[in-house]
Amino acid sequence: MIKIPVISIIVSTYNSEEFIEGKIKDLLAQTIFEQTEIIIVNSGSLQSEEEIVKKYLNNYSNIKYIRTENRESIYGAWNRGIKMARGQFITNANTDDRLKNNAFEILSNYLLTNPEIALVYADQYVTSVPNQPFEETKSDSKAIAYKSPDYNYFYQLDRGLVFSQPMWRAKLHFEDNIWYDENYEICGDYDFQLKVSQNYKMHHIPDLLGTFYLSPGKKNKSHNNLDAVIKERQKISEPYIRNYIYRMENDFLQKIISDEFNEYIKIPIPLFYIWKRSNLFLNPDLVYNKYYYTIEFAYFFSILTFIKLGYKNHALKLANRFLRYSNSDRIYSERSKLLK
Repeated sequence: MIKIPVISIIVSTYNSEEFIEGKIKDLLAQTIFEQTEIIIVNSGSLQSEEEIVKKYLNNYSNIKYIRTENRESIYGAWNRGIKMARGQFITNANTDDRLKNNAFEILSNYLLTNPEIALVYADQYVTSVPNQPFEETKSDSKAIAYKSPDYNYFYQLDRGLVFSQPMWRAKLHFEDNIWYDENYEICGDYDFQLKVSQNYKMHHIPDLLGTFYLSPGKKNKSHNNLDAVIKERQKISEPYIRNYIYRMENDFLQKIISDEFNEYIKIPIPLFYIWKRSNLFLNPDLVYNKYYYTIEFAYFFSILTFIKLGYKNHALKLANRFLRYSNSDRIYSERSKLLK
């Protein structure tokens, strides 16, 4: 009788020979490793990951390995691995990140006992030490404990709340046909999560369950070009923001502007940045106790709301104010429409 795994773990590797063996050992140490399957997708790597992986294939029947001749995007590799998955739940496992030894047990138990939740995520340490195990990172004074906000769809419209080690239900792919868009280079996971959140709930577990390796040389693609990250994220979120505003009642939208964005759009932008930085410096706990929107999101949302409410002159003034200090393709586009 073939044993069906509870969790399918997708590991994509490209030129990560330095990390792959540490990744495999990290997964082997999970408390429920026997209830998992590991699917390693070698995306045309030019290094020797295959030789390392093959040492484990004969000893562990729940480790599977595939290799493509040509390099594909990380989202293409993830989709390829997911199509092979047999688990009830799926998680992606970056080769340079590490986990607390019971992370999968905690994440999967929450999904098992809360059927209304489609995706669950936790907090992470950020470390600049390669191949540093979770317990070592935990005691490293230089590591940063990154604590995500609790899930809120409105916050999610601004930027992704889910860090790099979520777990979700396989039925999202095989029943609902939600996949990673391989056209995106950096923020395809944000696109996937926004798609999921249209019909399902997500949940934040306020516990540090993993580590994220941030290369000192900024080799992480998402940190190497922050402008590209921001542009792609804004492109992804724009239709969802428009749909949200379209669906909401006008009174509700006015309350959002008053309660959430008043301080963003009334204080001049240069002074706002100074004010926010001083608050975070004097009160570091605010990083965790208060969610700070990106100022571009506050302006874009407010501009679209004022257009819907019929206050087009007010929307134009906001667009002009923002574009004097910063760039935004979508705010520039709205201003162009208002000027016609």
